[in-house]
Amino acid sequence: VTLMNLNISQIKASRRSGFTLIELLVVITIIAVLAGLVANVAGGARAGAARKKAQGQIKAIEEGLEMYKVKYGAYPRPVGGSTDPIVQAKMLYQALTGDGTSFIDGVEPKASIGKPGEDGEFILEAAFSGSKKSAFVHKDYYLTDPWHRPYNYMRGDESNETFNKTTFDLWSEGSREPNDNEDIWITNWQ
Repeated sequence: VTLMNLNISQIKASRRSGFTLIELLVVITIIAVLAGLVANVAGGARAGAARKKAQGQIKAIEEGLEMYKVKYGAYPRPVGGSTDPIVQAKMLYQALTGDGTSFIDGVEPKASIGKPGEDGEFILEAAFSGSKKSAFVHKDYYLTDPWHRPYNYMRGDESNETFNKTTFDLWSEGSREPNDNEDIWITNWQ
């Protein structure tokens, strides 16, 4: 076949067999925009789920602390009145699971050994399901929020800064994104 034998329609058809660069760029741009929108929506759903999980965990801790108060006459206090969140979270774990007492003020110290509930205390059903292991409990035996940070705790009778003067304040600082503030913490006083 020579160039002379090709007619104009055959030449146009052979040039039009693929996409132009502009068409490809438009399609790629549309796909990128859609992917960004889907990722944004999915990220928001994940954040919402973590907040709901933290709210449920706080409710479970509250219930356990109420049972602790019924049995012992007061809410637990971190050893030495510590305000360190890790010490407070370890104290919460011990008070609610009966696995040790070394972080609870006013009782004979006993180390945590990783066997919650064996002493018949207030097992957190939300924390442990059958296997006695949970993402709710750090490997060093303290209660963590869905972002793997310790829960904060303050007894109402020990500070003028608490919201719950007759009970206790319990909270997670949430995701700690740069724009987070106290208004979006997950708390037991809202």
